Amino acid sequence: MNLVMQSFGRENEYRRAILTIYSFYAHYGWPSTARVILFTDKEAYFKPYLESFPIDYIFLSPEKIRNMRGEIDFLHRMKIALIDEAMQLSDDNIVYVDSDTFFIADPRSIETRITPGTAFMHLKEYDFESLKDKALPAGKTFRAFYQLLRSNQFDLADKKGVTIPTTAISWNAGVMAFHRSHHALLNDVYLLTDQFYPLTSNHASEQYAFSIVLQQRLNVLACDDVVYHYWYRIEKQIADLWTAQHINDAWRSKPLSERLTEIKHMTTVFPRLFQDHILMLQDRAIQAFNVDDFKTARKWALRAWLRKPWDIHFLRDVLYHVRRSVKR
Repeated sequence: MNLVMQSFGRENEYRRAILTIYSFYAHYGWPSTARVILFTDKEAYFKPYLESFPIDYIFLSPEKIRNMRGEIDFLHRMKIALIDEAMQLSDDNIVYVDSDTFFIADPRSIETRITPGTAFMHLKEYDFESLKDKALPAGKTFRAFYQLLRSNQFDLADKKGVTIPTTAISWNAGVMAFHRSHHALLNDVYLLTDQFYPLTSNHASEQYAFSIVLQQRLNVLACDDVVYHYWYRIEKQIADLWTAQHINDAWRSKPLSERLTEIKHMTTVFPRLFQDHILMLQDRAIQAFNVDDFKTARKWALRAWLRKPWDIHFLRDVLYHVRRSVKR
């Protein structure tokens, strides 16, 4: 099995990927024959941390990134392209993960269930019918996608004029697992993405394409019990604070077994840490204030204040919303 990842652009992205790879081997068991195919623009950053592991580095040059983004210049189209390339490089089954993930259980529970008729995506999120009521202005591109499905047919590799029902499910594409025979399905994922994004500007276009193609052709299973995906911006901030403090030269000098043990322990703690972190408490308060749910907002604001009473920026935000609630 190959673990496939991309990590480029910023140091916090590199550290996230290191956490992901260590969590993979920590739960899979080391030593292992499982390999990592890492698409990156900075191999030199990773090598000192990952020298013990079987890593195949694929260089992401600016030109390669442009080609992967395609004529539609869509960042997340790269996901399709690098999965495509990874499948060309190896006959093994692959597990693709975004860098904002870590393993919380043994990856073998995915590996042993991949078949020609079965693929994995992280989890079910919503059906496309629900997009028609997304609140504006943030929901503009989601409503556009719903209308696109309602009013258009789409070209696929083997036929034209395919209708996609709005009852189809969008699965989270931060984690996916494929049998080597699924490579041929990527043609349709490319085609749908290249039709979806220019007409909607929806940044989940590649996720929608993967979801539609896989659920039409295969049995799709969830794997959120094996991989945690911290896509929410506050969770990313929390993870970045931890990795900046812990993934460094001093940590790298520890024995590999000790590093793996530490990461395995942290992956059991992280999900709970995210939910109880001061940044998450503050965010819940502000999000509740923003929708005028003042009772809920006061509850979370109080918990956050008790945890960190002299956060001036947060106190100013709360005071603004309290004044606003009084004027209502």
